[in-house]
Amino acid sequence: MTGKSPRKKVVNQQAHAQAPRLLRDVLGNLLPDGQERRYRRILSFKDEVQYGTRQATRDEAGRLLADLEEFARWAQELL
Repeated sequence: MTGKSPRKKVVNQQAHAQAPRLLRDVLGNLLPDGQERRYRRILSFKDEVQYGTRQATRDEAGRLLADLEEFARWAQELL
């Protein structure tokens, strides 16, 4: 995680599944539980579709987009 803030500058060199834990380690209580859950859902969905055997439905893609937009809005406010 890098950015304009004075927070720790850390690069996730492990599997992206560890990214939510890294974000928690870096941000501590600044990471709301709901955003952590949202981030985990996004990554889980990505794994399931990218590495699994099924395609996402339009409804699932819409829900993912809503999660992504909310997570991005929160991240922008944090920066």
